[in-house]
Amino acid sequence: MKKYFFISILLFTSVSYAQGGYPFYKHEAKLSVGDALLYDAFLDGRFYNNISIAYLYRPVKWFWMGGNFVNYFGNRIYYHWREYDTNGNFSDFSKSKIKYCAVIAPEIRFSYLNKERTILYSSFSRGIGWQNGYDNVEKKYPMKVQYLQITYFGFSCNFGRDDDIFLGGELGLGFKGFLNFHGGYRF
Repeated sequence: MKKYFFISILLFTSVSYAQGGYPFYKHEAKLSVGDALLYDAFLDGRFYNNISIAYLYRPVKWFWMGGNFVNYFGNRIYYHWREYDTNGNFSDFSKSKIKYCAVIAPEIRFSYLNKERTILYSSFSRGIGWQNGYDNVEKKYPMKVQYLQITYFGFSCNFGRDDDIFLGGELGLGFKGFLNFHGGYRF
């Protein structure tokens, strides 16, 4: 038990030491672009892109909480079929649709390095999504699905006159993708 207590004090001290003395912005709005790799590319062999909008509130320098809205869309699916009438004549039809999914998910983020120009962090997000169901798999649609995002490594580089504008990227697994790139504003 003493080991765990000592390790937690050491970790807290190192996290506190890594928090720099730059301006502290409590609000963050960001726009991200990524790939929805985990849920669909492995399951149905298609590649999807996503766009997400997030707002995060930062009560202390190393902790954020907020939410994401993610909309991902994929390849165009083509449907072809033939219909017969009572006389034996037939007509061929075709239609195409784009598969998409909208996800709403709360997020928590922990930063382990806060410097004037750079922030390094990890995050966790879990939410619910709605798919339109245009794919080649027979399922009941529209479908509600639980989604998960674990960001193993994220960074943002601050710039601007007051270091309130940032660009960055994330490496993780989940509905926001394996790689995503973002930009935003802190206020």
